[in-house]
Amino acid sequence: MNLPFSTRLALRQIRYKGWGLIGACAGIAVAVVLIFAQLGFQGALVNSVLNLCRALKADIVLTGPQFETIAYSPPWFARDILYAAREVEGVRDALPAYIYIAQTRDVSDSRPLVARFIAFDPAYPILNIPEIERQTPELRLPDAVLMDSRSRQGFEQLLALYQRDGMQRVYLQTPNADLAPAFDVRGTFALGPDFTLPGTFVTSDLNYYRFFGVPLDRVALGLVTLAPGVDKAGAVAALQARLGEAVQVRTLEAFMQAERDYFTHSTPIGIIFMFGVGVGVLIGAVFVLQVLHGIIEANLSEYAVLRAMGYGDNFFLALVVQVATVLAVMAFLPSVLLTMLLYQWASTATGLTLALNPGLILTVFLATLIMSIIAVVLALRKLRRSNPLDLFT
Repeated sequence: MNLPFSTRLALRQIRYKGWGLIGACAGIAVAVVLIFAQLGFQGALVNSVLNLCRALKADIVLTGPQFETIAYSPPWFARDILYAAREVEGVRDALPAYIYIAQTRDVSDSRPLVARFIAFDPAYPILNIPEIERQTPELRLPDAVLMDSRSRQGFEQLLALYQRDGMQRVYLQTPNADLAPAFDVRGTFALGPDFTLPGTFVTSDLNYYRFFGVPLDRVALGLVTLAPGVDKAGAVAALQARLGEAVQVRTLEAFMQAERDYFTHSTPIGIIFMFGVGVGVLIGAVFVLQVLHGIIEANLSEYAVLRAMGYGDNFFLALVVQVATVLAVMAFLPSVLLTMLLYQWASTATGLTLALNPGLILTVFLATLIMSIIAVVLALRKLRRSNPLDLFT
């Protein structure tokens, strides 16, 4: 293969292209930034949904048999199941969580705003959020709620009014009711919006019943905590055997993984993001291929001499691979800088967290190498079809 010689030749051919590489590298960089954008927004989508999951005080989560995702109003199951769960050996407690998606009225123009309401007994907080635990006395008051300070869209104005004036009254959007239910924002906490819901409120179970009329024996989630040292896998098996098909039983980690899988593979937007990654790879491959074709066309006579000297297909494979790799690296580095600016702008605009972490950088770099490999395969086909020895005849 004579790798040192092929490396020197590859670098010389790239230098010979000079300023002509700028357009090609810019095209590759656009493709790489597109891949970063798709994976970044997909990661923000999943991580935003997991904000609530991460805050749950639970080792094991119980859900209804038809449960799919926490992003919508979960199907309920009977509260009696939690009493049965407490009887299983190793279970320290099993607490109910109530979740309901409802519309509130915008404080400025009365247009509907969708929000998630999370309710629980204030004596037994279910969220690992210190701000909520400090304000549980407020939740005991009639019609009292706490508001997520990171809510977005129309809720930002409500938050500004609360910070300026204190308690704010908000009405639920209930077109069929003669008198719309109202609640009072009496405090804030920091959780963060998810991709589907711009705002979140926390209230007591009694207020939850007052607002929505949903009986408290209909539970959205059962949050099971285990005694110290109890094996989670064994506890899951024991709970499932005791409770049967009435609920799904999963560790908190498995519950979060199911949420990731749902939004990555089962929702249109997750599929669209993956499709966008594929488009980015193909676009980058086209630009790399364009440069490789140009180099091959410009150096056919030199390749003919090399073939006559005994250099075979392995040498030309090494040559083309190295050219493609150098192009990919040249385009990748500025793409990372552009992505940092894009993520900062998008985070500010959406309130979602877009993180440029080492894992994501490595993933996109591998995708960049894949686009280079695709271009190499296509370029070698052209090189084999064009027989440089014909130039001597």
